[in-house]
Amino acid sequence: MAVLEKPFIDIDDQIERLVSRGLEINNFDKARRQLIKVTYYDLINGYKDMFLMPKKDRNEEDIFIKGTKLEDIIELYELDRHLRSATLLFMLDIESRFYSSIAYSLSKIYGEKEDDYLSTDNYKEGKIQSHNNKLERENLFDIINKKIRNPNQQPLKYYKRKYKNIPPWILVKDLTFGELVMLYKLSSRDVKTMVVTNILGRSPNEDDYELFSISIKIFNKFRNWAAHGGRMYNYNSSIDFPFNDYHKKVLNITRYEYKSGRGKNDFTSLIIAAMFFLKSDYHEMLEFVVNINFYLKEYKKTHPESYEKVLSELGFSNNYYELIEKEMLHK
Repeated sequence: MAVLEKPFIDIDDQIERLVSRGLEINNFDKARRQLIKVTYYDLINGYKDMFLMPKKDRNEEDIFIKGTKLEDIIELYELDRHLRSATLLFMLDIESRFYSSIAYSLSKIYGEKEDDYLSTDNYKEGKIQSHNNKLERENLFDIINKKIRNPNQQPLKYYKRKYKNIPPWILVKDLTFGELVMLYKLSSRDVKTMVVTNILGRSPNEDDYELFSISIKIFNKFRNWAAHGGRMYNYNSSIDFPFNDYHKKVLNITRYEYKSGRGKNDFTSLIIAAMFFLKSDYHEMLEFVVNINFYLKEYKKTHPESYEKVLSELGFSNNYYELIEKEMLHK
């Protein structure tokens, strides 16, 4: 019979294990309530690393740094929850801009009729996707055609019933951000140019097209990670944002620091991608950065040592807020 590697452990046994590893727990009833509210895996396994003694051997048991309290882990978890909520709200603002620009561009170039703006001749075939050996265009249009032919969401159902047609600005309401990223990727150069111009507020150069494509992929990664409850403060996406003037001139990140990971695919890479994407209007981003700064300052008041570690994981310098604010207010 196979033996489970991670068997079920009773709440009291979980607490006993934590205490045996050096974690200070002063209120066992509170600890029980917390571990029922948030699972051991999400709370302890998710946020313990910052509070552990270094290991000489990877197989050694976790031992907490002397003086570490359960409240320390809980408060890091709460900070991260705030970062996640702020990030998700910010990504929704960015999505709104992207959805609107895609819909406008498709309508402007091809018109509002399904047969026109959804003609496969207007889109590249894309790559073969490994999960079913179909082209990206084929997989995307399988999804879109299903939504068009038999919509099950409003306002698509209303438009299909009343007008026998779903225009671009209605269709995009039922596309996921990932599906919209794919639609943009496969779109013609004319559509891409109009989308990028509308969002950046200027005619794009070749570098802009690349940075724009990478930015929306990064947004999609962070949006999905946040939406599924992922840990934010030390998240690294699988998309690298290329080293550029935003790293150097805005955040003083050197190429050496970038190669070490700062601003490459960490939380700072999300900030830099957003600064590029929202250059024409930083309104939503200013609100996002102010919120992030508020949560970090509150955390610093009670956890100055952990605060420095959190900043490092985020890719932030100690004066990150002043640098970002200066760029946004004096662009």
